[in-house]
Amino acid sequence: MGWQLSDLTSAVYDSKRREFLGRDGAKWLKLSTFYCFYYIGSVGFFCTMVAILMAITPHDRPRYSGEESRMETRSNPLSPGLGFRPQPTTKNDSSLVFVNNNTNDYQSDPYIQNLDQYLRIYYWNNNHSAEENKFTINNPGSCTPNNQYGFSNGTPCILVKMNKIVDFEPRPGHKLEDKDAYEAAGCQPGPDAIAVHCYGEYPIDVDNIGGNITYISEANRDHKCGSLETKWFPYTGKQQRRNVYQAPYVWVQFNNPKPNVLINVICRVYAENIIFDKKKGQGSTRFQIYVKDLTRHKLSKQNQKI
Repeated sequence: MGWQLSDLTSAVYDSKRREFLGRDGAKWLKLSTFYCFYYIGSVGFFCTMVAILMAITPHDRPRYSGEESRMETRSNPLSPGLGFRPQPTTKNDSSLVFVNNNTNDYQSDPYIQNLDQYLRIYYWNNNHSAEENKFTINNPGSCTPNNQYGFSNGTPCILVKMNKIVDFEPRPGHKLEDKDAYEAAGCQPGPDAIAVHCYGEYPIDVDNIGGNITYISEANRDHKCGSLETKWFPYTGKQQRRNVYQAPYVWVQFNNPKPNVLINVICRVYAENIIFDKKKGQGSTRFQIYVKDLTRHKLSKQNQKI
């Protein structure tokens, strides 16, 4: 046991040769000097490459956009989808818009709070850019914070917008394969606007919606379709790393949704260069509305008994 401990001690430090782990002071100095300059050089090279990459990479937009966008492939043409608000959660039930008619505490309603938060960029007062704070709907009706966006009356307003794709410009009109659906919807958005139309996903949903929808756009109010004017496109990216772009939107107000049932809704956009694919979500969005009204539920039960 003693000789093993002696060999281990000698391997760590040899007093005769004055070596530590097999190297004397001169060798350790040379090795330390080599690795010192090696790591300094490696860190310097890495920092130089990062600096060059940051210098040649656009900060406010992707390098390839529009027709050169890498989002477009042969099997997946460049076609934006639609988005909607309120959407207070990112969980599996994020597509549900719950309207509770049996409460007076609408200030704490997460759906109303989400709409308030989303619309802040449209009402911020700052002078950083001349492009800010231009999009407004002058006559939104009951789709305002003071009216709880129609939630308190059981006539919810859903904000529908087109998702942002840098340098994408929608062209007014419709694709040939959408002609029948476009004419059936009766859309007349105007020569410089694209149409937005919402409908029940299934026949029972069409009945539950009641066919009474009001589209409140920037320029008009309509009961068939909403409109997004093309002057707000294209989206050109952030300005000085600030997201000041105001996406145009349409208020879609459901005036008489059937209470206490789940209603599936699809909203789609019509344009010459936007493809509609319900499975992929291109050119459309899907959400559900549930209006909770216990009073009307009790009345319907009483009528059934009578």
